[in-house]
Amino acid sequence: MSEPISKRLYSVKEAGKYLGRSPWGVRHLIWEGHLPQVRQGRRVMVDIVDMDKFIEKHKRESTDGYDLSQEEAGPDNG
Repeated sequence: MSEPISKRLYSVKEAGKYLGRSPWGVRHLIWEGHLPQVRQGRRVMVDIVDMDKFIEKHKRESTDGYDLSQEEAGPDNG
């Protein structure tokens, strides 16, 4: 049996759910050049690869100097 084809292009509404933003927030990211768009006729679509790149680009390794490795170690291991 063949595997289902995974979806690569998402509507602005779906992209908003994926990124945790409103559709207008996604449109703003597109208009500002932070997120590329794919046009299908009049529809604006967003590539999941571009959304993942956006997430990675804006991900922080730590917050305000808080050492996340201490949290992983736990109270008995640190």
